Amino acid sequence: MRAEIGKKVAAGGKCIAPAVPDESHSAAVPGGVYLCQVGDAVSCGACCGLYNCADASRGTLEDLIAGRTQAFRRVPRDADAITDFQVRMERRNPGPRPYPDFYHCPFLGFIDAGRRRVGCLLHPMADGNDGIDYRGLSFYGGLACRDYFCPSYRNLAAPHKEIVKAVCADWYFYGLVITEDRLLNAFFSEIEKRLNRSLTMADVLPHADSRQAVLEFLSFKLDWPHRMPGARGPGNYFFNDGLYPKPPIDYARLGVAPSALDPILHELSSGFNRPEAINEAENRIEGLLGRILRPIVPPGPARTC
Repeated sequence: MRAEIGKKVAAGGKCIAPAVPDESHSAAVPGGVYLCQVGDAVSCGACCGLYNCADASRGTLEDLIAGRTQAFRRVPRDADAITDFQVRMERRNPGPRPYPDFYHCPFLGFIDAGRRRVGCLLHPMADGNDGIDYRGLSFYGGLACRDYFCPSYRNLAAPHKEIVKAVCADWYFYGLVITEDRLLNAFFSEIEKRLNRSLTMADVLPHADSRQAVLEFLSFKLDWPHRMPGARGPGNYFFNDGLYPKPPIDYARLGVAPSALDPILHELSSGFNRPEAINEAENRIEGLLGRILRPIVPPGPARTC
């Protein structure tokens, strides 16, 4: 941990430190748009392995997070007790993880009384920590928790990030989609290619049906009917180390040319067993693209006889 944080107390080979400034107010966030804690009910814990569980359904994760949040309230704030809590919580979440090399942090919990926002139970601003930063006791340590930013910070255009933030209403869904930088880039790039310019927030957010169309596209993360059997998920492995790549779509086996929407279909982990299924998938996406473009692109001149 950095020397400028101030006086530290060594604990179990790791560190406990006084509070540090809230990251959400830092001018140093890559890309200039903060994505982690963004609203009363919108936050992301994906980089801490939130969805990397054998069962990452909404109900299961809600119960898991609520249980550990309640249990942590009874934990004395000392290194031994916190480490014991970590071991106990890890034992409660066994089973094969979709991404074995991706740690699921047991200190993810609800950080508001209404159980609407996920975050770090070791954060200095979390309930019961009295301004002390206990993140040095976590698996990756306090420095990683403070300084890591997922690829979406750097790889997504600011308007695209703001649009996703605006249409997502809860922590579970937001964390699933905001880390899908390749999928989001493929989708928004297709819109911009047809516009022949960059997309702005004003192109989408004032229009209710455009916002709904973006939301329906993002919902494919959970209900895409053409998802390849056995595909990992619903979480996403977004680290840039080449592990767990999504397999390409085998168009040659079906005797068809690659889809013009292949970047989107690929990132949705699509798999097809007949050419007609590709057409169905393309039509679903084209319908959403058309709804987003309709208020932006003026209709052509009326034809005269």
